[in-house]
Amino acid sequence: MLHLRKFFRISNRTEGIVTQDGTNRRLPSLRMIASATALAVRRKYSSARTVPPSAPNKSSGSTQREISTWTTVIPPEIDAPDPAELFNFTRGRFVRDEEHELAQRRREFNVGELARRAARAVQADRCLSIKKFTDGMYNRALLLCMDNGKEVVAKIPNPNAGQPHFTTASEVATMKFAREVLKTPLPEVYDWCSRAQETPVGAEFILMEKLDGVELQEVWPQATLEDRLELIKAVAAYQKSWASVSFEQFGSLYFAEDFEGENIPTLVYTDDQGRRVEDPRFVIGPSTGREMFDDGRGDIEFNRGPWSSLEEYHADIGRREVACVQHISHLPPSPVSLQGPGLYQPTREKKVAALECYLKLLKYLLPADRSLGSSHLWHDDLHVGNIFVDPGNRTRIIGLIDWQSIELSPIYFKARQPCFIDHKGPAMHGIECPKPPTYDHLDEKEKKVARNLFLQQSLCAMYRLIVYHKIPKVYSCFDFQQSTQFTLLLLARNILIDGEASYLKHACELEENWETLSGAQGIAFPLTFTAAERQRIQEDKESASLAMGAMRRLQEILGEYFPREGYVPKDRHKEVLDALPQATNYVLSEVEAFTNRHE
Repeated sequence: MLHLRKFFRISNRTEGIVTQDGTNRRLPSLRMIASATALAVRRKYSSARTVPPSAPNKSSGSTQREISTWTTVIPPEIDAPDPAELFNFTRGRFVRDEEHELAQRRREFNVGELARRAARAVQADRCLSIKKFTDGMYNRALLLCMDNGKEVVAKIPNPNAGQPHFTTASEVATMKFAREVLKTPLPEVYDWCSRAQETPVGAEFILMEKLDGVELQEVWPQATLEDRLELIKAVAAYQKSWASVSFEQFGSLYFAEDFEGENIPTLVYTDDQGRRVEDPRFVIGPSTGREMFDDGRGDIEFNRGPWSSLEEYHADIGRREVACVQHISHLPPSPVSLQGPGLYQPTREKKVAALECYLKLLKYLLPADRSLGSSHLWHDDLHVGNIFVDPGNRTRIIGLIDWQSIELSPIYFKARQPCFIDHKGPAMHGIECPKPPTYDHLDEKEKKVARNLFLQQSLCAMYRLIVYHKIPKVYSCFDFQQSTQFTLLLLARNILIDGEASYLKHACELEENWETLSGAQGIAFPLTFTAAERQRIQEDKESASLAMGAMRRLQEILGEYFPREGYVPKDRHKEVLDALPQATNYVLSEVEAFTNRHE
């Protein structure tokens, strides 16, 4: 057996971002560069996507027309970047499969028509200028300035944003429900179209209010402890509102007219007073969650919902992952593990085996308190770039942005601390306060690190205390998230990408505590493993852990040159392309030396 802790003492000097539930939510952004030696090549998809003729339609109430031709020429009276800047991802260069990655982020549209729609939306005569915000990974965002002083934000989804029509249609409906029912501050939508082929703009778009505030990332570093606490309280208040309204189905929100003529029931939810409410404006339809589309899933057929029971929702997660593992042309590389000689090698067979275990265990993994699995609408990406605050009162939140790909899912998948208080170091559990560090044996640099960690842990403890008193249902989810049951539910969501080795190991170990699970008393453990299978599972888990340590080691070596979202600044591209394979080979040589010492 390999002594993995010895390896991690030399390879795991750089810790990941620790979240309140113990998972690393930022690591999926690494999936495009998982390994310079990975054999898996991501499946290429066409950048020219069309909406199926049967797809339901919504075009902001305006006259719909079939557009046969349109121009990408920018009208001379509008001060705007050139088309290459407007239509393409220009934030950086990708380090692997760049042609494909850029195609997934290229979107042409009729600039003049978009400007006219935006001007009309705010009663302006014409648009004077267009500015491009920093490229997102899934969308193009533009600021359009009008001759009456008004400003409009235009959001245009890239081909990789999600299913055509459904992603935009659901985002607008979700924003309306969150704004009007949940009383969450967010931009007002002025105009939108989810059918690219039926608008003169030539692309899906959302035109919305420009929030009169500043991003939290501009003020958070200088904020006092008192101000940070006030901001945490404000976010917790919104989470209380989201937790107080539950739905009878799982899926994503849409306007009812998106499914006109189809037999889809009116939206029913339970409000914060416990009353059952019917809202004929909305329905719950197919999920637009990222796990329904990313990493090649968009081209695979499986049930995308909606679902009327927690059991069916979870069962279809397993069926989805099985379908994708079996039918995708190439398995996507893991975002958290290095691949190469001496390291874990994923196979379709191992992934399917893990998913078969999941489907057999599923009904015993659900929490005894089924209210923890109720369906909720939740903004689960509350980082400092998605929160806007009042520049005159920087503890007052004036708006939350980025409501794309929101899924109504079990609250135990949603409940988490805001991303902006995630930190490097031990996670906080319970409602205990962190102990102040002792500084006697530390130098000045170490003292600063210790003080910062104490401050960050204190903020997490304050947040958890607020949730404990104000949102007990969410706090109960935090407890459930520490269980093996939750781990086995969570890992199954992304077996296509990673996690089958850990899953099978957890499934083996579950037998020892089987009768402690809700509903398992008197029921025989539904899985059987031979001695040889248990040995193989143990070996796979060790090699998978070694592969994760190797990826962290690669991050440590490359430092700021590590392409954390698959791309790097243009001026570093050549350096990174040279350094990445060299660093990878160096880490693999360390792995080889380590395994040779411990065979």
